[in-house]
Amino acid sequence: MTLSIRPVQGNFVAEVAGIDLTQPADDTTMAALRRALADHSVLVFRGQTLTEPEHIAFSRRFGPLHIHTAKHYLLPDFPEILVLSNRGEKGTTPVENGGAYWHSDVSYTARPPLGSLLYALEVPPTGGDTLYADMFAAYDTLPEATKRRIQGLKAVHRYADRYAKMQEGGKRPALTKEQLDSVPDVVHPIARTHPDNGRKALFVNEGFTVGIQGLPEAEGRALLDDLLAHATQDRFVYAHKWRKGDLVFWDNRSTQHRATQYDISYVRAMHRTTVEGQIPV
Repeated sequence: MTLSIRPVQGNFVAEVAGIDLTQPADDTTMAALRRALADHSVLVFRGQTLTEPEHIAFSRRFGPLHIHTAKHYLLPDFPEILVLSNRGEKGTTPVENGGAYWHSDVSYTARPPLGSLLYALEVPPTGGDTLYADMFAAYDTLPEATKRRIQGLKAVHRYADRYAKMQEGGKRPALTKEQLDSVPDVVHPIARTHPDNGRKALFVNEGFTVGIQGLPEAEGRALLDDLLAHATQDRFVYAHKWRKGDLVFWDNRSTQHRATQYDISYVRAMHRTTVEGQIPV
């Protein structure tokens, strides 16, 4: 088959066909996939049958892989893989309805990820969708006065607060001081420039953005709330309805996402790899 990249929702999402991810892709194919990610932000690969090494090998073609600080979610033999399973796997901690808030993966690090590749092993018959918000479109449609206001402003990203909220709900084991110390607060531009296409995207999220550097707390919180409400309007959102064998590759630099609820009497099991990124500008 010939590689096919078909837009699904405007220019935000594309479905990629004509590729078997268990086989090494040639340089021409990889270049086409990199262009597609810059053009569309979310790439959907249906009907894949990946082993853990194959998932990791494909992911590494886009760059070095991030190892998450919460080690209890990592596959013991393959720490590059974060296990998102409501039954756990090989001793990993189960995750029930994890990520049910808007976020950009690991935005609380100095070099937030380029992207994430989530592979569906088992999915419930209904629910458990993932919503993706187009942060290019969110920025483009801001009032000009708001664009001027946020120019040069930086937001504070923090992991500890979100993790503490999850612990309060009894859904997360405690992190060690060493683990928490490995993810200190960082600041990133509210509007970041994508390195591959030069477009600006909003880079704030409900999960990990806690304030705006240099603004009083109340003023910063109000501005963040306005930006987040704007960015997650239905007109910017794609809902991915998972099938077993789907791999979805999203650009963390130009999207944010959240999980939706499902009946946890059904198994939902996913593997995620995360490609390291650059310092946002």
